[in-house]
Amino acid sequence: MKFAYLRKSILFLESEIDLLKLTFLQANQSLKNTQSNNSKVYFIPQSQGLGIDSMGEFAVSFELSRQFLDETGKPAPFIHIAQALEAAFNFSFGNAYKSKARILSRKPYNLTKALDSLKNLIVKTRRKQDEKR
Repeated sequence: MKFAYLRKSILFLESEIDLLKLTFLQANQSLKNTQSNNSKVYFIPQSQGLGIDSMGEFAVSFELSRQFLDETGKPAPFIHIAQALEAAFNFSFGNAYKSKARILSRKPYNLTKALDSLKNLIVKTRRKQDEKR
């Protein structure tokens, strides 16, 4: 009987320790999320031009390139890349996975609308510079 009581006590204490670990982990994550963002760049999505899904295009492209790595040296998962973009440009996807799904469900000729738009801006700027010379 004494052994059963000790075993139950140990199980209770182990569960309390697990609960404390979870509490500290959540508190630590909350602290990380509330730290001030030093980025001075703000992404303001517009209906005409680059919207939230354009940032999703970047995140998907970066993920597929496998050139963005996490702290262990492995390719970073999509959600980490999306969170990095949110922090860098002071915006929120809301649900980054929904943005990814919308991008991947586009028709083949529209898969890279934002990237194509940005490419065209660079080409136009280059042409203007060449005309000035």
